[in-house]
Amino acid sequence: MIKYFKILIISILLINSVKAETIYDALASSYLNNNELNSQREKTIAVDEDLIQALSIFKPSITGTINQSDYLNEDQTNSTGSTQVDTNYQPKTNSIVIEQKLFQGIPDAMKARKDVKIARYELKKVEQNVLFKTVKAFTDVIRAEKNIIITQDNLNLSEQQVELDKGRYERGAIKLSDLAQSESSLASAKSKFIKAKNDLLISEQNYTNIVGNEPKNLKSENKLMLKLPISLNDTIQSAERSNPELKISELNYFKSKDELNSALEDLGPKFSLSYKLSESRDTSLTIDERKQSLFGAEVEIPIYQGGKNYSSFRQKKSLKLSKELDYLYKKKEIKKEAANKWSEYSLKKSQLDLAKTQLEAAEIAYEGIKQEYENGLRTTLDVLSSRSLLLEARQNFIQVEQDEILARFELLRISGNLTAIYLELEAKYYDPKNHPKKNWIRHIF
Repeated sequence: MIKYFKILIISILLINSVKAETIYDALASSYLNNNELNSQREKTIAVDEDLIQALSIFKPSITGTINQSDYLNEDQTNSTGSTQVDTNYQPKTNSIVIEQKLFQGIPDAMKARKDVKIARYELKKVEQNVLFKTVKAFTDVIRAEKNIIITQDNLNLSEQQVELDKGRYERGAIKLSDLAQSESSLASAKSKFIKAKNDLLISEQNYTNIVGNEPKNLKSENKLMLKLPISLNDTIQSAERSNPELKISELNYFKSKDELNSALEDLGPKFSLSYKLSESRDTSLTIDERKQSLFGAEVEIPIYQGGKNYSSFRQKKSLKLSKELDYLYKKKEIKKEAANKWSEYSLKKSQLDLAKTQLEAAEIAYEGIKQEYENGLRTTLDVLSSRSLLLEARQNFIQVEQDEILARFELLRISGNLTAIYLELEAKYYDPKNHPKKNWIRHIF
């Protein structure tokens, strides 16, 4: 029976094994095609533009103006009442203004740089979540396919039991109640098989939504080669170093300092320089052409704005303290979660070994009780109970098998290493640092 069950489990992997899709293939596909992940990439690009806008204050602003007018003076009289000649002229003025702000915008630029880093860690967090959901969807399909085989085998055994009991009942070897128990067990087996098929359809649909293609010939991986943390301390240190949620919280705290400095900047004077060059023609009846240049320096001193600036400063000061407390809390939470994930991973490894032992024992017990039943030493209820335990052991084994795989990827996620690069997926890696163009046009515009 053990050998038979193993053949049933792996048969799904042998049929049409050509072009079988591994879990790494699924991860690479979702990494490239998942809509949630691609949407987050576009958001990251948009945040990069916020930095360009924040840095624009350090560059001069240049404004050009063209003004064309048409003046017509009619029915003019002087102080003596004499009529004056009608006049008409079309003044035209062209000007260009160059303005440069001084000692402004540094906190805002620093804040924008933090936003860029935060956006990239947000992207990493989404990437990790998408990849984990891919693993979950992949293993759900594998487990559902194995459950189809298990419930089908259970259904076949139930049908055989009913046929056997019918013959024994006709010979008077068992009672009608024994046959009824077998038929009831058969109905239950049919129900479980139908549910298993429905579960497979749901798992396949979820897989398609996440990965981007239908599951075809999925290949179960008995031994995944993952670079996992080697100890509890290693897990915690890796999480403190690379966990995106913790890094986001840390950067939000640092950004709150820049926001406080920005509010402080609003309390101080603002300096700017400007240069204006203009050329005018037909400005009046007596002046035909005129050129002007103006160089100016301006100091804007906030004296009183209704208390708004000081209120903003106090607000940012409180928010800075709040972000600091949030960061300290998040650091403790990530450390605790890292310890939990390591403990869960260790537990699942042990449970997998126990599930194997349970399965082997259940198979041996069922075979023995079945033979004893055929020799008249066991009742129908004994056989049905033993087969029920066998079904439970089989389903428990494939569930624990999936849980152990998920625990490994959970360990990677909490440590901040569930990424395409770390997993060495066969895909073109997306690097948000490559999007801002480095040519001179990009630096200007």
